[in-house]
Amino acid sequence: MAIAPLEDGLWVVDADDDPSAVEDDRPTEPQPVRDVDLESLRDEFVDAFNARNLDAVLAIVHEDVETPDTTRDGAANLAEELEAIWERSPGALLTRAFLDDRACAVAWRPDEDGCWCRAALVCFDADQGLLTVVAVPDDADALDRAEVEDPTGIELEEWEDWSNWDRGEETGSRKRQ
Repeated sequence: MAIAPLEDGLWVVDADDDPSAVEDDRPTEPQPVRDVDLESLRDEFVDAFNARNLDAVLAIVHEDVETPDTTRDGAANLAEELEAIWERSPGALLTRAFLDDRACAVAWRPDEDGCWCRAALVCFDADQGLLTVVAVPDDADALDRAEVEDPTGIELEEWEDWSNWDRGEETGSRKRQ
């Protein structure tokens, strides 16, 4: 027996019927699909990472996001990993990059002299407007080949002195030569 609509928003169900056996004829609303390309998702991820905005990161990743470089998958695991990175390396930041014409990001860390060093390549995959894979492959060659933005740009100046927060000393970021 099917559930019959009484009026808009109200439905009649026979109480004697087994609820698990009742067919639901109510129209279902399709889940919203974000029409966002991989490059835009990468940009949102980079901005959220650099702002240390975990909520913004989680808003653009699939609940079952694959994180092949960790012990588990899922958004909760990714959140734990990001928080650990921010705690271990408060000066770390991401910049936009391309590897073989595919959108990715490069993680940077300042060294003792305040120079930025490439630390990791971050690769993404997406489906239906959400990131489905966030991977950090152990591939030094790919990290070197990535075409990447320079982290000393004006838009990232606010992140240059994060080392001050731990040691209380002023440091200057210099471009590595």
